[in-house]
Amino acid sequence: MKKTRKLLVVLVLSAAALALSTSAFLAFSGTIYVDENNAALLGRYYISDDAATLHPNYINVMTQFQIPQLDLRGYGYTINHFVMQDWFLDRLNYHRENYGIHPYVFYIPAIVTSIEHSLDMRDNQFSTLAAHDGRTHQQRHDRRMGVARTKVTSAHVSTHQVVGPLTEARAHEIIDTILSWESSHSFLMNPTYYYIGFGFSIQACGTGRLSITMASQEDEWVAHRMRTVQEREEHRQEVLERVRAERGWTPN
Repeated sequence: MKKTRKLLVVLVLSAAALALSTSAFLAFSGTIYVDENNAALLGRYYISDDAATLHPNYINVMTQFQIPQLDLRGYGYTINHFVMQDWFLDRLNYHRENYGIHPYVFYIPAIVTSIEHSLDMRDNQFSTLAAHDGRTHQQRHDRRMGVARTKVTSAHVSTHQVVGPLTEARAHEIIDTILSWESSHSFLMNPTYYYIGFGFSIQACGTGRLSITMASQEDEWVAHRMRTVQEREEHRQEVLERVRAERGWTPN
C-alpha cells in the first residue's frame, strides 16, 4: 500500500474558512490521509510519520478540539487563532533567522497543548508551566504528544497586557519582549527544537496568557535525558555551531 502523508485537513483549511468565526474546530490525528496533490496544503505544518507520537493509544482515531472564544473583553474584540499564530511564528522565525538557525514549523499536538494551557491559565488566573491541577508541563505534553514520545519537549509561559484589539504589531512586540529575557531567549533559540505551537487567550481585564510548546525531531528523548545540565548546554552549543555552519551563517 502506498504510503501517504498524514495531514489534518480541517486544521489546514480552517484559517480561511473560519476567519470571521469566534470559535473553530482544530482536528488532529495520525492517519487522515490526503492525496499527493494536496501536499501543498501542508504549508507550515509538520505531521509526524510516527502516529504513536501523536497519541499514545492511537489506532485510526480522529478527535476534534474546539477553540472557544479567546478574547473575553467584549467590545467586539475577537481573536482568530490561525491568524494570530502566524504573527507569533513570523516574528519568532525572524529572530531565529538572525540567530543563524532553522525556522520553527507548526506541530499539531504542540498547538493543541498550547491552546489548552493558555485557556487553563486564563480561566484560573495563573501563569506557570504546570497546569492548575498540578500536572507538570511534561505531564501536560503526555496528553497530546504521547507518554512514549521520542521528541524532546519544552515550554514557555508568560503574561502580557493587551490594550485594544490584538494586532500583528502587538504580537511581534510580545515576541520581542520575551526574547529580551535571557532565560526565554535560551529556550526559544535552542536549535534542538524544530516544531512549535502557540496558545494565547485574554481575560476580561486585558491580561493575555501566552503558552508556547516546542518539540525536537524524533529519537532525541533518550539521549537528552541521559545528559547532565552541563552536558545539555554543551550539546546545545555543538548543535548551534553545526547548524550555523550548515546554513552558511556568519555574525553581522
